[in-house]
Amino acid sequence: MDQIRGQDLKQAFTVATAYLEEYRDTVNALNVFPVPDGDTGTNMLLTMRSAVQSVTEGCPDGQEHSVARVSSALAQGAFFGAKGNSGVILSQFFKGFSDALAGKESLAADDLSLAFKLASNAAYQSVGNPVEGTMLTVIRMASEAVQGSAAQGSNENVLGLWEAAFQASQDALSHTPEQLPVLREAGVVDAGGLGIVVLIGGALQSLAPLVDISALSRFQRAANGSATGLIAPGFLESTLEQDWGNCTQFIISGPDLDLDAVRTRFQETALSTVVVGDGHNIRVHIHVENTGPALAYAESQGALSDIKIENMDYQNQLFASRHQANPAKGAALALLPVTLGAGLAHLFRESGCAAVIQGGQTMNPSVQQILDAVHSTGANDIIVLPNNANVILAAEQAAASEPCIHVVPTKSIPQGVAALLVFNPEESWEENVDAMTAALAEVASVEVTRAVRDANINGVSVTEGQFIGLLEGQMVTAAETPEIALRIALDQAGLSAEAIVTIYHGAGTPISDAESVAASLNHDFPGIQVDLIDGGQPNYQYLASVE
Repeated sequence: MDQIRGQDLKQAFTVATAYLEEYRDTVNALNVFPVPDGDTGTNMLLTMRSAVQSVTEGCPDGQEHSVARVSSALAQGAFFGAKGNSGVILSQFFKGFSDALAGKESLAADDLSLAFKLASNAAYQSVGNPVEGTMLTVIRMASEAVQGSAAQGSNENVLGLWEAAFQASQDALSHTPEQLPVLREAGVVDAGGLGIVVLIGGALQSLAPLVDISALSRFQRAANGSATGLIAPGFLESTLEQDWGNCTQFIISGPDLDLDAVRTRFQETALSTVVVGDGHNIRVHIHVENTGPALAYAESQGALSDIKIENMDYQNQLFASRHQANPAKGAALALLPVTLGAGLAHLFRESGCAAVIQGGQTMNPSVQQILDAVHSTGANDIIVLPNNANVILAAEQAAASEPCIHVVPTKSIPQGVAALLVFNPEESWEENVDAMTAALAEVASVEVTRAVRDANINGVSVTEGQFIGLLEGQMVTAAETPEIALRIALDQAGLSAEAIVTIYHGAGTPISDAESVAASLNHDFPGIQVDLIDGGQPNYQYLASVE
């Protein structure tokens, strides 16, 4: 084949996506780098599905389409559907591919050489500190093989070049443990690198069905061993000793964005940085201890969307538990809360919870996520604290599927903390559920957040952008500052000098602002006990309880 048409390219990556779906669990089993912030195989598959869907909508079947149009649709779909570090890097692979094919009707050997070159360049540029032995290396080695073969004139056939890329990607993947100590220690090849090999091989199989890509199976066999617990125990133990922070993703949109400035800012402040896009849309994937400053800066640049924050310490617990060959039997009874925010997660874990389920308002965990967390504890019985009204149903559905799960229907973080304080692992789950449920009536819950639209609720008028105070889930006030909203809501909770007030300040909320509220309470109610805790929760400037 001398040239590839648009429909051929579309079909090639559609088939490649099907291969990636087949290998998803295999890729997931290798997910050990850079941190377990989501399953690599799943993230790459979701990114590819978005890319293929974009092509399906923009380049319908039954019509002839240029490779320029097809590759542009792939790049756009991958950008907006990118999941995780691997997905964002993959989206840049397609951006480089698209840039090389701009204005092209079909793809010839020289075009493929340039496409792989720009794809590699874009992938490397997207990462703040590129590390060899990762999917970046696999992409680069495939690119260099194509360019070298084309430059030497040893292969002017586009399929021959694609096959050279496939062979080089396999070789590069095999050597990733030699380049990256974490892979060598774990005894696996790079997960994202395998995803790239599968995609290149799957596309090749579509373009040239007679080409043998069965060599992929050797990586699958090796990864299946890892999935059953062959990752080195010492590596698993070392990951549990580290603080991973929060995996934070979002898109910044605006009329005149400065990609280089945004990338530089996050390279200077984040633990891991992947920033890609253009002057209108920038996708950010970073790892940070405190999400507040990152989100505040991003919001100053433009409108935010597709925000996703995940606690990687919790993910790492699941990661380690999934790779244990013979997990030790857990405690008789475990407590499992749902929460968002590094401070709140730390509070629950340090107070004896077996793990923390990442989720809450705007990020409700699925039934499967709850079940995964339950299984990770290894306990005979598990009490789940939903800590959000929207999570209770999913928790109860999980409980209906497994009799070891029991739900105390906490509707807020303050209720969850109240339940936590009476938890006694030495007693039966029945006694604990009764005591914890009774404790919910002893606490009043207050929440402060920003209104996203105009409304009139319970006689309270609020305009978009104001701060609203909620008492037991009901809006009771709207104010210009979160501190005023908090104080009014607390007053309506029935304060007295004998009350115990706990205030959890959220991500981006200065401790000094919370202290000003505490000072006003101490002044107005001499003898009152006010505790301040750094909750780190997104979306809510304050959470508070009154006992």
